Amino acid sequence: MAQEQPARPPTSSVRQENAKPTPFLDEEARRTVYFSFDGTTIDSEGDEVLRQNALKLKENPQLVVILVGHTDNLGSAAYNLAVADRRTEAVSDRLRALGVARNQIRRQPVGSEKSSKQKCDSEACRRTMRRVELVYEWR
Repeated sequence: MAQEQPARPPTSSVRQENAKPTPFLDEEARRTVYFSFDGTTIDSEGDEVLRQNALKLKENPQLVVILVGHTDNLGSAAYNLAVADRRTEAVSDRLRALGVARNQIRRQPVGSEKSSKQKCDSEACRRTMRRVELVYEWR
């Protein structure tokens, strides 16, 4: 007797009307660049993530990546939005330097407002909030 699998919520990494899979759909770590407190510098681990994603984008000109910038829950909403914007800009600049076409990159800084629905009171938790997620869609 086959066991029924629990329903999975739709993922934002693929459009519902298009069944084509997107890069690293089930591998969030391969679509996420983390940052230090108040930082916008991409470390070597983040650079490797971007190199892998740049290869996928260059192989598929019909792919578009949306860079969703998040911050931790410290600081004002306006400050966090500015930090998130600088992080998405840093990721965008690095992807461009790796040869990704400008028209394949979109930026969406969200700051801390949408970064987490959970209370985050520890440094370990806040570290996971300081990130840029690469979300894909097809043109």
